[in-house]
Amino acid sequence: MNIQFNHIALRCENIDIMADFFVDVIGLEKGFRPPFTFPGFWLYSPENKKEAIIHIFDKGAKFSNFSSSGNNGLFDHIAFTRNTKEGYSEFIAHLKQLNIPFDENFVPDTNVKQVFVSGPEGLVVENDITIN
Repeated sequence: MNIQFNHIALRCENIDIMADFFVDVIGLEKGFRPPFTFPGFWLYSPENKKEAIIHIFDKGAKFSNFSSSGNNGLFDHIAFTRNTKEGYSEFIAHLKQLNIPFDENFVPDTNVKQVFVSGPEGLVVENDITIN
């Protein structure tokens, strides 16, 4: 199994100000974002326009039962991409065997399934798995 860092997600009071900070000060670039039902931005390194490294969305965004409701402040979750031969169903079986709570969501207009896992101290970990 190959697990790679995917992104950090920030739940913001003002998504425009936060995005402008990362663009103007840090040097990231705004780029493609699937048509979620809530506003936000995906920010990319200028050298890698394929993998967004920061996701910014409004405090009111709802996409997972485990999404932070402000108990972690600005930080909402960390995400990893799971490249595994076993795939999605085996990962879900693994979580059930460990009795770990999870929630699922499809990324619009893609074949990526998000599996949100509830961790200790309110930590939320997103696992992105491509469904073939």
